[in-house]
Amino acid sequence: MRDTEQSQSQPRDAGCRPIVCLHDRSGAADWFAAQVDHLDARVIEPHVALSGETLDEWVSWSAREIEAVGEPVHVLATGIAAHGAVVLAVRHPELVVSLLLGDPADESPSTERDLLGRVTTPTLVIASQPDGGRASSAEPDGGRASSAEPDGGRESVSSAAQALAGGIDNGVFVVIDGAAVPAHRERGASFDEWVTSFTIIAEGLGALGAHRQEEVHV
Repeated sequence: MRDTEQSQSQPRDAGCRPIVCLHDRSGAADWFAAQVDHLDARVIEPHVALSGETLDEWVSWSAREIEAVGEPVHVLATGIAAHGAVVLAVRHPELVVSLLLGDPADESPSTERDLLGRVTTPTLVIASQPDGGRASSAEPDGGRASSAEPDGGRESVSSAAQALAGGIDNGVFVVIDGAAVPAHRERGASFDEWVTSFTIIAEGLGALGAHRQEEVHV
């Protein structure tokens, strides 16, 4: 799905689950300043910088901080932290309502590609596309996202974004045309609007799933 126009983001309802932003190193508050302001997002300053050697510690620390929030949250992460967020969602699905992944880094601190098929959390992957390549995506109720395709000789969107979007069920892939990396800062209004819409959908899916479980146990 392509986003070619910048629009004004809408405030989230007070009753929505919190959005928690994860960063790969210190400085999360500055990195996600616009989301803190516009989406009332919270940030978690990591205990350690994220790398292959610190992945387990980074994920465990993030899980403990999210547990302290007191309820499941939407996890927003960009760059290399997007890969760490995938691992978090697989290991602690009870903590994560949805994954909101912006411009995933091409280099991953883990081999989480093997984990993508185990992700049950609704996932939104947003990728910048300065050169306006083509992309397609499943609608929120369509189940599986498809990857972006290169448009002629133009630079294609990040291969990491394509891999994540193509490997996770219940995923939606969005390309923001004309946006430099990172989209959440360069095209914040469009990014935040997609995030807001997707969190509403994810919470609706969660409520539907809980209702079906109640019916089974009646």
